[in-house]
Amino acid sequence: MALLLRSSPFLVAALAVGCGARALDADQKGGAGGLAGVGGAVADGGAVADGGISADAVTDALPPRDLIGIEIRKERGCGDGELDPGEQCDDGNNKSGDGCSPLCQIEACWECGNCGTGLPCDPTPVCGDGWVTLPEGCDDGNNVGGDGCPADCAAVEPGWTCPIVGHRCAPICGDGRLVGLETCDDGNTIAGDGCSDICVAEPSDARCGDAIIEGAEACDDGVTNSDVVYGGGCTTHCRFAPYCGDDVVNGPEQCDYGTAGNDTTYGYENGCTPICTRPHYCGDHIIDSAEGEFCDLGPDNGQPGSYCTVDCKVLLK
Repeated sequence: MALLLRSSPFLVAALAVGCGARALDADQKGGAGGLAGVGGAVADGGAVADGGISADAVTDALPPRDLIGIEIRKERGCGDGELDPGEQCDDGNNKSGDGCSPLCQIEACWECGNCGTGLPCDPTPVCGDGWVTLPEGCDDGNNVGGDGCPADCAAVEPGWTCPIVGHRCAPICGDGRLVGLETCDDGNTIAGDGCSDICVAEPSDARCGDAIIEGAEACDDGVTNSDVVYGGGCTTHCRFAPYCGDDVVNGPEQCDYGTAGNDTTYGYENGCTPICTRPHYCGDHIIDSAEGEFCDLGPDNGQPGSYCTVDCKVLLK
């Protein structure tokens, strides 16, 4: 891709590279392979003639060598409401969290049908996809009602808890409601009173750790149940262990805004990814070429004299 140079005093000199001294400089003032002609610009060790511009001055005006050939962005671009080459969307702003990222890439879990018109992007909920997208109140990964989350994913059904989006819901033992696999619910979780602590009528052999999901158990992995499990495994109380998406930062997590809030894959430094890590963004000193970045100088992006713009594009002034 060609560099689009704004008014540069070195344009003529630059065009002379590789053209001149061997054929045009009879006095050999240009040096081997040097610049010659108008202004006396020289390179590769040649002498400067007639008050010309040195090769060092020309080189200093250019971005680093590995950026030569990258397309230079015009002043208009991401955020102008027009879909430009390299942009997946453009909703007329540089905000994140609205479906179209600050670098005009479609954000995770959004369908950005209005981008390029200046209108906001709207999320499209899909009940049963294992993600809670407003106006959904739950999503257990299916479209079956009576299991804690209804067929339309409108809201968690009474008497149930759905702790992990995309996983099965579990009855709430001790709430006085008889739902799911519960065979009793006397309003408490005390065993030995005719209704066990997992809401199974006593006497019973049902217990947490027998590898059978019974009563109000959310899970039961048998002997592998563990209280030190991270990642949604089953605890010794037959409840899901801490996991990414439970709205609590634990284990190796850097962040956790709940499954519905962990939807930023790029572009918002205070966001959270679906695996509970901080997302990359323009300004983090990491060049994310897959996201349209050509450079990233961190806080120096967009500063006077910087070749890197605020949206991580190369700009040669």
